[in-house]
Amino acid sequence: MNYVWEAALAADREGILREEICFIPAADGSPYTEIVREMINERGLGGTCVEVNPLYRFAEIFSPVFDRNLEGYRQTREALFRIFTQYMVQLDLRQGLSRQEYAIGFLLKDFLEGAYGNEAAEMIFTFQKGQLRQLLRFILKLYQCGSSVCLFRQVMRFLYPDSLVYSSNDKPGEILIYIGTEETAGEQGKLKFLQGMFLPVHYQVFLFWKYHFGIIDVEETMELDRMVLF
Repeated sequence: MNYVWEAALAADREGILREEICFIPAADGSPYTEIVREMINERGLGGTCVEVNPLYRFAEIFSPVFDRNLEGYRQTREALFRIFTQYMVQLDLRQGLSRQEYAIGFLLKDFLEGAYGNEAAEMIFTFQKGQLRQLLRFILKLYQCGSSVCLFRQVMRFLYPDSLVYSSNDKPGEILIYIGTEETAGEQGKLKFLQGMFLPVHYQVFLFWKYHFGIIDVEETMELDRMVLF
């Protein structure tokens, strides 16, 4: 871990809010890294306090601010440094953003502001961060291609790796979904959200949670006490 933006990404992986990271100007920093750590190759964040060498990239700005002979206003100088560093983290991370990433950001903002309804805004918070980013990509694809069972299958396979989505040959618009997980109130809410987002409103959906429905001549689905009649 070398740069401050890498600390922000490490915080994302560990479930720590970026705003909770406290960047502290290091008194004795290495001239070769921006992040000051005892173990250079350590990959985890190890806490919310991160020591930073203020002179690594911004010596012209911080040399007079953190001059060893300067004693007054220490708390003010450190507070300004934290604000500046948080701003630079965001700027660094945005430099590599593609057009799609900007679109995902605007889409997430619409969800959080209730453009898709209060229920959808609350449901967004139930997905893990990695899941949410990919789900937003699927929603962008939905805008480009329109709703389809094929896209819904991709979404389900990503969120529920053991899931299977069947389209009825006898009844157009009828879908059977084996989810492969325990039924809970939280999972029910997610499935309701996904159906409303990715499937046409006239589709009839049947959900099978922990146990698959029996299929004749498919032995794996015909185990006693581990199948559902349909």
